[in-house]
Amino acid sequence: MNGEVNRQDYLETTLSWIIDRDGLDKIEDYMSLHQHDGHATQLWQYFNSVIDWVKTLFINYRREMKGLPWGVLYNKYRNKDLDPKQLEKQVAELMIDDEVTKKSGIYLYLLSGDEKYLNLRRFSEAQKRKAYEEQGGICRDCLKEKRDKVRYRIEEMEADHITPWRDGGKTVLSNCQMLCIEHNRIKSCK
Repeated sequence: MNGEVNRQDYLETTLSWIIDRDGLDKIEDYMSLHQHDGHATQLWQYFNSVIDWVKTLFINYRREMKGLPWGVLYNKYRNKDLDPKQLEKQVAELMIDDEVTKKSGIYLYLLSGDEKYLNLRRFSEAQKRKAYEEQGGICRDCLKEKRDKVRYRIEEMEADHITPWRDGGKTVLSNCQMLCIEHNRIKSCK
């Protein structure tokens, strides 16, 4: 979390997690429902449950963990069967992977499985241009399907990893191919 110990920031953050859990719109809604509570035990227990869950799953603290929406993640993934030792191994591997440019996204990725949180390295404009010229503006997938239009302007194409990152592919020219936008989107959905 961000903020100093025992500060308003912690309270506001915890309340934002609870309103996410309870499906409320804003902190004021929670405060309205609990204005007559004589104590904040429920709030404190929830906060501790979130922190204990994070400490149990991610056994080594790293600075990249700071500021993530842990309560929201707890609300969504607390019942997911995860192995802390396996998670630690994956975190360590991803932390040294040059393709991962957003290290804090590793935790979101490991919980959700969505690669978008990693902000994977993209092909440079020079790499795209070189691949485009080498292919002569031809979309390889259109060619395979024997479509009428196989030759495109560079603006009508996108760079694609031949071997995807999840299968060990790197963002290097030898792993770059240019596909028409339609085929690249189809491939991305697979």
